[in-house]
Formats: sequence, structure tokens, C-alpha cells
Amino acid sequence: MSRVVRRSIVELCEEDHGGDVHRIAEWLANKSPQQVARWIADREQLWSVAGREVIEGAGAVRRDGRVLLLYVDPAARFSGVSRALLEQLELDAFQAGATRISLQSTRTARRFYLEAGYVPVAADSDELVKSMGRMTELTRKTKKPTVG
Repeated sequence: MSRVVRRSIVELCEEDHGGDVHRIAEWLANKSPQQVARWIADREQLWSVAGREVIEGAGAVRRDGRVLLLYVDPAARFSGVSRALLEQLELDAFQAGATRISLQSTRTARRFYLEAGYVPVAADSDELVKSMGRMTELTRKTKKPTVG
């Protein structure tokens, strides 16, 4: 999973890191296989992976509805993996009792989340974009998922 997350950041998020090796290194610093294993062991986080023979995407959401990450392998981009993962994370959070889903979006993924029904939160989120340079706060009320 760590490999997918790291490749996604390096290869797909150039709009966010601009190819700056220092920004990339900072972003990847906590994405080691050991750290990802610690995150998976955290019972407050619900994880989902997608792929047939190899992992093509991975995502995590807290039980309170906070999406922690959602990354797709560059080879699986635009294949529906991201959408399927997001829908699964939303379902998991809803089943855990969340009433809304929130996340921080990269510039790269912003359009994806807006198309999935997310909207920017209060004006203070604009300040986050300016101060961090790569994240935008988005939120969405959960709807009862349809199954089958």
C-alpha cells in the first residue's frame, strides 16, 4: 500500500508539489511501509483497498467521517478505482455512525471531490489553501448508501 501512496504522490500530484524534491520528501516522510502498518492497526481508522491482482488504490477514513487519505496507482488513474474507494470509505463511515464526510483535498484531486458532491467549508478553509499551499478543506453530508 505504501508503494501505491508514494507513487501516486510523486507521479500524479505534480500540480501540488511542482516537482520540488524537498516538498516531495516532506510529503512522503510519513508514508513508509512501517507507518502505513501503524495506521492500519489503529482501530479508529477504516481502510479500503482496490485492485484485482495488485493494489491499485488505498484509502482510509476515521469512524467520525474524516477521510485521511485516498490514493490511486498512476496506472489505475481514471479507471474508476478512486470513485469506488471513495464510495466504500463513505459507506464505512456511515455504517460507523458518521453523519458527514470531511477531508483535505490536494489541488490535483479537488475537481474529483467536487464532482463527487463535496463542497468547500467555511471561509477559513481558503486560508488553509494559502498557508499550506496544497490543501483545501472540503466536506459532504453523508447520504444513506444504496446497496446492490
